[in-house]
Amino acid sequence: MKTDLCAQDVMTPQVLMAYEGWSIKRLSDFFVKNKISGAPVIASDHSLVGVVTVTDILSFENKSSEEKGELLQEVYAEYVGQIYDDTVLQTMMSKADENCTVNQVMTNHVIKIDGKASLQEVAYVMLQHGIRRIFVTQNGIICGVISTRNILSAIAR
Repeated sequence: MKTDLCAQDVMTPQVLMAYEGWSIKRLSDFFVKNKISGAPVIASDHSLVGVVTVTDILSFENKSSEEKGELLQEVYAEYVGQIYDDTVLQTMMSKADENCTVNQVMTNHVIKIDGKASLQEVAYVMLQHGIRRIFVTQNGIICGVISTRNILSAIAR
């Protein structure tokens, strides 16, 4: 095995990404279509702003009506500049998954690593944080992903 491997040597460069402004419904469809359980979240400028998983969607679906109402008010106060009354909110809550965004359910803290990091450093960070995949970035832009499978494949070679 080549011992001086770095993150960019073992990463998968094709990364499926979600946009922070997508609806929860669109995110769900994206996961099902691509047979994935999570994705990095990017802003309109393609900067990495979070990570979202199926667990985040399930947590959203299990929220109470009041909690979903608060999220809807947040969306419309921020993006539309308007607060809706309870009647309108009740109607909108029936389609909360179409009205709430990925930004509201994603995890803001993303564990990432530079493409020049050694394979040993990648493995250490993944173990330290108890994660099975890590995003590789260059100047704040995502350029790949490393999973435990990538690391095992590099070791097997």
